[in-house]
Amino acid sequence: MTVVFSKENLKLSKDLQTLTGENVMLCYQCKKCTLGCPSAYAMRMKPHELMRATQFGLAEEIYWSGAIWICLSCETCNTRCPQDINILRVIDGLREMSKESEYYNPYPAIPALHRIFMALVERFGKVYELGLALLINLRMLTPFKDIDMASPMLLKGKLKPLPHFSHGAKELRKVMARIRAMEKDRFA
Repeated sequence: MTVVFSKENLKLSKDLQTLTGENVMLCYQCKKCTLGCPSAYAMRMKPHELMRATQFGLAEEIYWSGAIWICLSCETCNTRCPQDINILRVIDGLREMSKESEYYNPYPAIPALHRIFMALVERFGKVYELGLALLINLRMLTPFKDIDMASPMLLKGKLKPLPHFSHGAKELRKVMARIRAMEKDRFA
């Protein structure tokens, strides 16, 4: 069986390569990424299927599956890939490209949660767990959800009431600002 790639099909993989520097066409479907993925059980489209769909330019199926939003960003797929494809970078690229996409997202709250997480990381240089929980609960219109778990965690010192800044927070903000500027230039 031969597979013929048309220019339309290759557009997604070329756009991703431009955005991320990763060549998804190197994937030969060994499935090692999926076998190591801790969230594959919850995905409609497994990591190796996501790579194949990207090779075939099936953007609608990728976005509809919601797999890019279920990914935990643990990088297990990256460490297992024999082709050294940074699959997480591909998934992050698909997340960024989904902003301009007209396709349905079955998990509409997750992109907002991703933005909240990234905003906290940018601000403090690392995640501020209590702030993340509060902002997510406010976003989901459930401000008192998990309140029963907060006081034991605070008493045991597992949750800090005030955020701590990472030593590299200032440098991280500069890097993120440069990335935004580069993206703005590229999409302008």
